[in-house]
Amino acid sequence: MIVSKNDESTIYQARLHWILFVWPILLLIVATSIGVAFPIFDKLSLFVIILALVWEFIVWLIYQSSYLIIRKKQVILCTGIFVRQTLDISLSKIESVDIRQSILGSILQYGSLVITGTGGTRQYINYLSKPLTCRRYIEQVLHD
Repeated sequence: MIVSKNDESTIYQARLHWILFVWPILLLIVATSIGVAFPIFDKLSLFVIILALVWEFIVWLIYQSSYLIIRKKQVILCTGIFVRQTLDISLSKIESVDIRQSILGSILQYGSLVITGTGGTRQYINYLSKPLTCRRYIEQVLHD
């Protein structure tokens, strides 16, 4: 299914939060620092730097390929790199929209959006930027 993000019926679009990039960058900084401070560990440090860069690239791919679109009659969740998953949830099938946030998540405005459909099926999108705004738009469209 090809999803056009610029459709006129699109009410809101959300992406993942930049917090996804923090752990690979921290690993890169630590590995570089250890390699510079302790030359005896230069080969190990180089190996960890390469792993951190690969991890960063994979996170970037996930970031670029994952999004949520709220339209007048549906919510579309797209996730995955190698196995692409596109979920098209009709608004009439949504029972509830919940948010799970840590303290850091509420400060930096990211969290998990949990959409519960009829029959109790749950769809999660983790590390979503501005999940409260997403829920507000979904609830607004549900009540219109």
